[in-house]
Amino acid sequence: MSGCALCGTHRYVLVYKEPGAPQEPVASPAQDYTISETFIQKPSRLVRCLGCGFIYALVAEGDRERIRRAYEEMDDPDYVKEERGRRAQARKILSKLKVKAGGKLLDVGCGPGFFLDEARRAGWDVQGLDLSKWAQTYAREHFGIEVLTGALEEAGFPERSFDVIVMNDVLEHLEDPKSTIRHARKILKNDGVLYVSTPDIDSALSRLLGARWWGINLFHLVYFSRTTLEKMFEEVGFKVQRYFSYPRVFSIGYWAKRLSAYPKAVSWPMEQAAKRFPDKLLSVTLHDQIGVLAGKVQRLDTLFSEETAPHSNPAVQKTTVVLPAYNAEKTLERTVADIPKEAVQEIILVDDASQDRTVEIAERLGLVVYRHEKNRGYGANQKTCYAKALERGADVVVMCHPDYQYDPKIIPQLIEPILQGRADAVFGSRMMKGGALEGGMPLWKHNANILLTAFENVMLGTYLTEYHSGFRAYSARLLRTIRFAENSDGFVFDTEIIVQILANRFRIEEVPIRTRYFEEASSIRLWPSVLYGLGILRTMGRFLLHDRGVVRKPSLLPKTDAHGR
Repeated sequence: MSGCALCGTHRYVLVYKEPGAPQEPVASPAQDYTISETFIQKPSRLVRCLGCGFIYALVAEGDRERIRRAYEEMDDPDYVKEERGRRAQARKILSKLKVKAGGKLLDVGCGPGFFLDEARRAGWDVQGLDLSKWAQTYAREHFGIEVLTGALEEAGFPERSFDVIVMNDVLEHLEDPKSTIRHARKILKNDGVLYVSTPDIDSALSRLLGARWWGINLFHLVYFSRTTLEKMFEEVGFKVQRYFSYPRVFSIGYWAKRLSAYPKAVSWPMEQAAKRFPDKLLSVTLHDQIGVLAGKVQRLDTLFSEETAPHSNPAVQKTTVVLPAYNAEKTLERTVADIPKEAVQEIILVDDASQDRTVEIAERLGLVVYRHEKNRGYGANQKTCYAKALERGADVVVMCHPDYQYDPKIIPQLIEPILQGRADAVFGSRMMKGGALEGGMPLWKHNANILLTAFENVMLGTYLTEYHSGFRAYSARLLRTIRFAENSDGFVFDTEIIVQILANRFRIEEVPIRTRYFEEASSIRLWPSVLYGLGILRTMGRFLLHDRGVVRKPSLLPKTDAHGR
């Protein structure tokens, strides 16, 4: 290894040296590799990087290819004997992946396919990847699952292909884990998550046992702690969402075998238990393994722009723009004029009992017009907008305020992720590229928006740059599934529909937009803003109680089916 895989520094301090090892690392004697092997040879040297504290093995040149060949030639019948326990462990891990089942899941280092088969039973569309030809054959012959062989970077998966990528006991085997995680980010959807488990070199058990700890062996090239794992995630573009205790579920007989390498004080009790209950499953959490769920950080390089994105033909699906209007006579005509007619098939205006000429102008412009007999509120207006758009056969629905504050010219970019099948909802964000302050947003409103969005991201485990935009696009499938009609009639509707989207595991993307603030544009005043903020707090609390199963909220549950029946 030419330097630290995390920061590139070539300066290090020795933290472990195998007794009798020569000064410079030399190729080790050949050893077959199996996952379930108990007596695996130790590396000759472990060092700690003086730049970042990362611990890694000094690997002799001849060992690199030998180690990869050992993975490719692996055949592990003892692994298969523990199928019951490994499936139980898989179910525990799958329960932690709070992403809509039915999405695409990639298991890197999948072995013979027990995790993949459990994920498929839970409703996932699964894909496996492993270096072992034995693993590939076993998964295909026993479960009908096609597993690709090779490294992740060699697999050729398209960008933004997967909702979840799982790496159980993989990172420690990689010479350049940072490169692999960077590639995983590339093929993960923008709202996707990465689940990783890897031995914790800073755990109490590791410190107690030292080189005798099972996590230190010839085939483990790098050794993470929470600190160094978070550092790598941050540099590559992930943020840790949650840490988990990592369960190991094996038969007592298997536990006895694995512990036989340790002193009698440790192994003897399990050996005695194995004599009476060799096949009984035992779940143990040793707290020496990091289990972590990380989300992809939304950066500008994750977004498709008009210049770089391949464009779909908008005419393939019906796109309807809905305008929730109240006293919009001064700005309506300019808003409609800027809507790209080549990208939109229908424009619907719902008037909330305006006191001006809004309806008259809308009818003159040839819009489809619906009118509330009395003012019912911003949320109630949106309910009518979406219901009428669905009745009239919309495939994609764009909500744009008719006050000319948002620029409708960006609608093609807004709907692109939905037309391409990458997202179910797309939000125009004023906080990206400095669009809000440049457009004249009052500073107090800008700062309040940032604070509320940060709070909502923490509460909901998301990474959106803005929760409060009035320029959005939704797929018809999403609108038919969620219960938006049960939401508030007021401004908090915008937050409630996001919570419903997340509760039903739909995918969200953002695109940067610019806005205009001027005297005629509608704007929520200070006191209503305070009430709006309190409504957001209440909505967050209800979601958390629902998500944790404390109080189930019917409005967060999906309708009976995707057609709303």
